[in-house]
Amino acid sequence: MRYASIDIGTNTILMLIGEIDGTESIAPIKDFYSVPRIGKSVSSTRLLDGESISRATEILRDYRRIAERYGVDRIFASATSAVRDALNRDQFISAVRDSCGIEVEVIAGEIEAKLSFLGAVSGDADRSARSLVIDIGGGSTEFSYGTGAKPARVESINVGAVRITEMFLKHTPPSDEELVRAEEYIGDELKRFPFSEVEPDRIFAVAGTATTIALIAQGQYEFTPEAVNNYRMSSPALEEVFDLLREKMPGEIRKLTEAAEGREDVILAGALILRKAVQAASAREFLTTDRGLRYGYLLYKHMQSSGR
Repeated sequence: MRYASIDIGTNTILMLIGEIDGTESIAPIKDFYSVPRIGKSVSSTRLLDGESISRATEILRDYRRIAERYGVDRIFASATSAVRDALNRDQFISAVRDSCGIEVEVIAGEIEAKLSFLGAVSGDADRSARSLVIDIGGGSTEFSYGTGAKPARVESINVGAVRITEMFLKHTPPSDEELVRAEEYIGDELKRFPFSEVEPDRIFAVAGTATTIALIAQGQYEFTPEAVNNYRMSSPALEEVFDLLREKMPGEIRKLTEAAEGREDVILAGALILRKAVQAASAREFLTTDRGLRYGYLLYKHMQSSGR
């Protein structure tokens, strides 16, 4: 079966076109990436503004046309933190349905964590290893821990790259005081996940923040899956990237890697969240991957449509 899996996040809208074979393994065909930032100001207003909805529906119309050209059997679309938190989310869902013919499923934070875990481990043959998955989004961050395809512990916290930037980082580059306040807030939120009670064999950091940081660490401008999937990054290397980002203006960050385009003004907040999470896990290193929610959601919907 050939599917299109769309991930409508706070900052990005991603689409994966992939096939699933008899072993329930995903063969990715093509990825698509847009940065409409539909969750702009949602953390303060609790509303998706009209321009955000228009940007999103335009992208989704394009995605539908692309999916049809690729001959997909089904299109699945999930929405996370920004749409989840918006008081007018039904307006957004209706606009997408009427304009694009796509049904959007708003998923809860814990479900998002489980699906991110499923996506992160989907490309790894060792299903017996204990994995901790960190998925940093624009509006929230998900943590999941376990073995196999189903995590035993999950937590979603309202800490994301866009949210933290809007709440604390008012200047570019931000002041030391702003960074300290953001760090303290993130640290308090991280206490909701029991890091001291888990013993992962490996840690995956998924999604755009992690993969952008991986490219910067390698000095690689062009994004390729080979450069970011299972890239082993040390904690000192993460510190170096964080120190680099905190001194640069968004225009300078954008020049470091093409993956920074559209997230150049929020990647520092994302790096701060990842840094604090890695510290909380007492980890010396972690693996980055772009196999996140859209991979897990594709597998989940495939199994659901197959009656499993």
